[in-house]
Amino acid sequence: PALNIAANTYDQDTSSKIIKEAEINYKKALKLKNAWRDTKKIIKKAKKAHAKKDYKKSTVLAKKALNEANMAIEQYEKQKDNYRFLD
Repeated sequence: PALNIAANTYDQDTSSKIIKEAEINYKKALKLKNAWRDTKKIIKKAKKAHAKKDYKKSTVLAKKALNEANMAIEQYEKQKDNYRFLD
């Protein structure tokens, strides 16, 4: 089922789901060797806020991390056929 990350629901379940989805997409970006620098740090902060039961903060951070992971994958897809000098 599709997760509606645009909804402003700040509870434990929503926070947990978005963090998990961000981690999954971050791992995909890592496999593509195109993960962005701060995504892992943001996920870590989201988990810390979740552990402190600050679900609003953890949800906002998790959404940011998920967005970065998705953009990293999208960036890879757009640039995968271009020649890369630094491989």
